[in-house]
Amino acid sequence: MNRGVVVTGGARGIGKQICSDFINAGDQVCFIDTDEQKSLDFANEYPGLFYYHGDVADPAVLKSFIEFAMEKLKRIDILVNNACRGNKGILSGLTYEEFDYTLSIGLKAPFELSRLCKNELIKNRGRIINIASSRAFQSEPDTEAYASAKGGIVALTHALAISLGPEVLVNCIAPGWIHVTEQQEFSREDMAAIPAGKVGTPEDISKMVTFLCDQDFITGETITVDGGMNKRMIYHGDWNWQFKPD
Repeated sequence: MNRGVVVTGGARGIGKQICSDFINAGDQVCFIDTDEQKSLDFANEYPGLFYYHGDVADPAVLKSFIEFAMEKLKRIDILVNNACRGNKGILSGLTYEEFDYTLSIGLKAPFELSRLCKNELIKNRGRIINIASSRAFQSEPDTEAYASAKGGIVALTHALAISLGPEVLVNCIAPGWIHVTEQQEFSREDMAAIPAGKVGTPEDISKMVTFLCDQDFITGETITVDGGMNKRMIYHGDWNWQFKPD
């Protein structure tokens, strides 16, 4: 397709799969990541895949990254804001600075990259895809920073969709349990807990990214891709569910 695609956090997991699928579709991709060796190894696998080393929490890095991407790709049609980082929470001593750093990666960077790419995306009738999480809607204890970043990007998605439409369509994907390391055998209980009957893979998310980039009548939406897990009601003692508090 020969589109110019920019991806954050592209050296592993979901981000790596997204990069691979766009390259295999005939696009050119430029990604940023903090893991230099993994990124170099990955970029060397494909012609048309370019890597920039840096931390998206730094706005100066973001500016340099987009300048680099334009030099390599010559155009930007798609921006995928994937990078984020988990952190401890209020129960384990999360500081203001640590909370802010997580927001800088997971929320501030997507806004700044959208701003930096705005003119290119408008000119090319482009797409922005934000990667949130089911943690935007439900939580376990001690996850305040990550949940806040993911909740924020859901709101940022519909705000950008209204501001940049109709030229740019902006959507969000909220993954559930996605297994991103080497494949392993999951227990019967793990798989039975998910209505779709399996643990998710990076391919499950990347397929939704490419679908959203190829359609022209969905914008401002957050689509949960979690095998139906968020739809299951859980009560102690029902359907063999047992809650065992400490």
